[in-house]
Order: sequence, then structure tokens, then C-alpha cells
Amino acid sequence: MGAKEINVFFLSLALIALLLVMAVYLIIISLRRRQLFFTKEKENAELLHHQEILEARQDMQQSLMQRLGGELHDTIGQKLTLAYLQMENALYLDDMDTLKKHIALQNNLIQESLDELRSLSKILVSHDFSDFSFIHFLEKEMRRLDQSGLCKAIFISPPGMPRPADERIELTMARICQEFIQNSLKYSGGTEIKIEIKTSPDQLEIYCCDNGKGIDWDKANNYGVRSGSGIQMINARALSIGADCKWRNETGVQLTITYPLH
Repeated sequence: MGAKEINVFFLSLALIALLLVMAVYLIIISLRRRQLFFTKEKENAELLHHQEILEARQDMQQSLMQRLGGELHDTIGQKLTLAYLQMENALYLDDMDTLKKHIALQNNLIQESLDELRSLSKILVSHDFSDFSFIHFLEKEMRRLDQSGLCKAIFISPPGMPRPADERIELTMARICQEFIQNSLKYSGGTEIKIEIKTSPDQLEIYCCDNGKGIDWDKANNYGVRSGSGIQMINARALSIGADCKWRNETGVQLTITYPLH
């Protein structure tokens, strides 16, 4: 082999080595960029989730205050008003037996009012969001929706189901289902919404569906989380708790949230 051939051989080796080094360098840069991208996405999801937890707490507190106010007005207020009116009427009674009956009725009304007031006070003082159950929350939401006449609401969950996760996870699950319900009512044009909870030793599955017109994915993909798109918000919430989120668009919209229990 001549000197020229040897030079060409070593030059070829040098070029190959250089290409390999460049390829490895480009791969490292690509992996680094992807790592930075996913880290940023995770941070954004965590920030969004923290904000959603605060909003969920505020919504629940507001709902609790509204319920307590309604209970005070509709039960205790009415009973005390009735007792007051009966007391006024009793002032004009001359018959002792009739007066005793009025006093007994007023005593019962006041006692019932005191019992209900103690019960409401206990709820207000000892209310702890760690007792929040998204199963019970969804039962009430779907019952209220069904009674509203806006659409038929079906909720299915395993009987006697134990608490599947902690407060943070359950609040997020509840908000995901709320978001699905609101989107379906606004855009689907359907007549039925169904939410079903399934469990296994390894995972919890939330299945939400409606019988509406489905999703126009070309339009939906143009919106980001901060634009208020319900689909993107649901995806972000699922990501924030480590759940898998799958959409199908067949006879209406089907959403499956899978959360690993261990």
C-alpha cells in the first residue's frame, strides 16, 4: 500500500470518527432539549395543579357557606319565625289547656331549631377537606344534573368503595369530571352524560362519556391550557397527578382517566 493510499485511509477514518462524534453530540443536544422541555412542562403542570387545588378549596368553602346559609334560612329561620308567631298568639289565649298546647308546640320548634343549629355548627367548625370524597361529590353532582332536566345523568361506582387516594388526588379527579360535564353541556348537544368508576388492585379508572356530536380535534388542538380549553385543562390536570388520559370520539365523546393506585 502506497503513501497516498495510507493517507486516504487515515483521512477516511478521521472523517468517520468526526461524523460519529458529531452524531453523538447532536443526540446529546436533542436529549438535553427534550429533558428541559419535559421538565418545564412538569413545572407548569405542577403550578397549574397548585392553582386548581386552591380554586377547588375556595369553591368547596363557598359551596359550604351557601349550603349553611340556605339551611339557616330554610329550616332554623322558618321554625323560629313560626315559634315567634305562635308565642304572640298565645298571649291572647285565656284557656289554660290551649295555652299549654301552644307552649308545647313552641318548645318543640325551639328544641328542633337548637338541634339543627348544633349540627350545622359542628359541620362549620370541624369541616376538614381531608374528609372530601370525590365519589360522594360526583353522586351529588350527577343527581343534581339529572334533576335539572338538562340531560340524563348516570353515575356508577362500586358499592362500599374505599377511599382511593389522598385529598389532592381526589380534588383533581373531581375537577376533571366537573370539567367534562361542563364541556358536554356547553358543546356536545347530547342528551345523556355518564360517569363510571372502576377499581382494581392496581388502578382506578374513571370513564366519562356523552352521546353528543363529538370533538372537532382540528379546532381543539389550536387551544392551549391557558386559553381555557376544557380538553387541555383536563389533560393538564391528569398529568399533574400522574394519571393517564385517553380520548375517543365515536358516538359522542369518551374520556378514560387511569390512575395507578400503587
